[in-house]
Amino acid sequence: MKYPIKHDAGQTDSRTERAACPLYTAIAVVEGRWKPMLFQRLAQRPHGFNELRRAMPGVAGKVLREQLRQMQNDGLVARRPLSPIHRGVRYQLTPYGRTLGPVFDALWKWGTIHLRRPDAAMGTRVQPPRNLP
Repeated sequence: MKYPIKHDAGQTDSRTERAACPLYTAIAVVEGRWKPMLFQRLAQRPHGFNELRRAMPGVAGKVLREQLRQMQNDGLVARRPLSPIHRGVRYQLTPYGRTLGPVFDALWKWGTIHLRRPDAAMGTRVQPPRNLP
């Protein structure tokens, strides 16, 4: 549900600006701890849920299911039930989902360059927020 955004006349609300920005939209679609790995695996071939879970042992089932659903809702992944004899489902990239391939390739190349910097041992300088009492 969208809530009305209140702001002073003449000012642009940052949420409205972000919602209309193609870059923020693209980032929101691929944002998620496991989505790049899911994309990588599904780009190779269709996978079942448990197969994906075994291939990514650090992901909780609930989180995996949530990220797959998000990717489905964005039209990137299709969920195909198997026959009644072969219970389960297969997830695969849609043709639209495959259009993200060049985007991930470009990000991979840029990330490789970024990690080669002498002071990039940790990948990024952005620190996670501290837990405050």
